[in-house]
Amino acid sequence: MAEPIDAPYDRFAEAYRDWWGPVLAASVIRFVDDLDGLDGLDARGGHGGPMRIVDVGTGTGTLALAALERWPAATVIGVDQSSRILELASERAEAAGGEIAERLQVVTGQADRLPVRDRSVDLVLSSFVIQLVPNRRAALREMRRVLRPEGVCGVLTWLADDEPFEPEELVYDIFEDLEVPVPEHGPQPRPYRSPDGAAAEFRRAGFREVHARQEWLEHQFSVRGYVDLFEHWLEEESIAALSPTRRERLRAALLERLGDLQPDELVWRRPLVSVVARS
Repeated sequence: MAEPIDAPYDRFAEAYRDWWGPVLAASVIRFVDDLDGLDGLDARGGHGGPMRIVDVGTGTGTLALAALERWPAATVIGVDQSSRILELASERAEAAGGEIAERLQVVTGQADRLPVRDRSVDLVLSSFVIQLVPNRRAALREMRRVLRPEGVCGVLTWLADDEPFEPEELVYDIFEDLEVPVPEHGPQPRPYRSPDGAAAEFRRAGFREVHARQEWLEHQFSVRGYVDLFEHWLEEESIAALSPTRRERLRAALLERLGDLQPDELVWRRPLVSVVARS
């Protein structure tokens, strides 16, 4: 029997929440803040009621919660293909307060088949998801389909880059020295090559007034935090397969070698692209 499409994401939901989501969070919140005040985005939606928002690939809810806090009258539909990760988003909303939780609805679905009515929302948002969608153009057409006329779409994702990051190179050198096998990862993300390329794809999907610009994600790791990221997220399966003795030896080697780095060498800086467009 084939594995359910959400199974891998369900399996790693807690790890994403605890180890990867915090790396992305500041950029996601800044992206929402930058949208505030955009013409046509206010507490009253285009239908006369509170603004309706869809968060495509909501994950553990960072973007959805930021939007609910930024626009106190808005409602958000968080769509994700992982039922477990949506449970975690709902838990975060409950922890933020009952009023926030009441304005968040979570729905299982995929980016290229959104479970949302035509022309029913004022704002479509998505962060760090579009690069994972097999059919990106279909997903963009879906985002446009659910937007009311003059509605806004905002997407934040990676730009392609091949700049080396010394801590990462050190980690994999240690993996090789200690003969820790690293399996092939699944399908690789497809980031945009440039802001112009991203804007062109949005226009081909039927969007207009498209504006794309480069942004930057900058995250300061500690030595222990970076080792934790590998242990619990990036290479969790490889490390979990080791015996306790080998696992301890690997962690000690990682902490020792990375401990020689200066704090500025542990700043992870990567290019992003933000795209804002109208239906």
